[in-house]
Amino acid sequence: MVRKQLIAVVAAAGMVAMIQTAQAAFVGTTDNLADLVSGNNSIGIGDKIFSGFSDLPSGLTSFDASSIIVTASQVGSSYFLTWGGNISVVAGPFTTADILLGYTVTATSGKIFAIDQNYTGTTTPRGPGQFLTVAETVTLPGSTTIIASSYLDTQITSTSFTAVGALLNPDAAIVEVTKDIGLATLPGGFLTISRVVQSFDQVPEPTTIIAGALLLLPFGASTLRFV
Repeated sequence: MVRKQLIAVVAAAGMVAMIQTAQAAFVGTTDNLADLVSGNNSIGIGDKIFSGFSDLPSGLTSFDASSIIVTASQVGSSYFLTWGGNISVVAGPFTTADILLGYTVTATSGKIFAIDQNYTGTTTPRGPGQFLTVAETVTLPGSTTIIASSYLDTQITSTSFTAVGALLNPDAAIVEVTKDIGLATLPGGFLTISRVVQSFDQVPEPTTIIAGALLLLPFGASTLRFV
């Protein structure tokens, strides 16, 4: 029993060291999209590393990658990747535009099992003819097999739009995400996306659970046993 306890402690310490090493590789929690794409930079927070960024705009009236701020954040056990800035189209005739965003997310202490997406923007006029579409896919590195996908196709009647979350099959520690965002507006109208938010749900690794449990021992978790 003592030997198993020792193995558990060593494994937990090793996981902590791996997380600290990954955090040391972070360039920060925020950067602009141009730097992330051209410099192949990464950002991160907690156990999440976001890298391999790409962007491919088409037909947008306003889009400057250097003015799009990408931020990694954490609230409790939830992790977020946010793009903030001006992604918009102003119409003469009926107009469509598109931007393809891509990135890789790495979880160093567990596996991601679900992702969610939310968009904030504004439009004039608001209603029929003003559309936002988003096709999102998740693949494993080096693979074209889609392990999760979600789709948003909405007529703009509000300022916030949320797609149904996508479950990964299988769960994965490293995934590549592609977001194909389409905008359409009536003659004389405009449509702006000012905020894109991605969130991640994760299953912790057993060693992480053990590490957390070990930390509870000095605080009275005397019934915790390793057999």
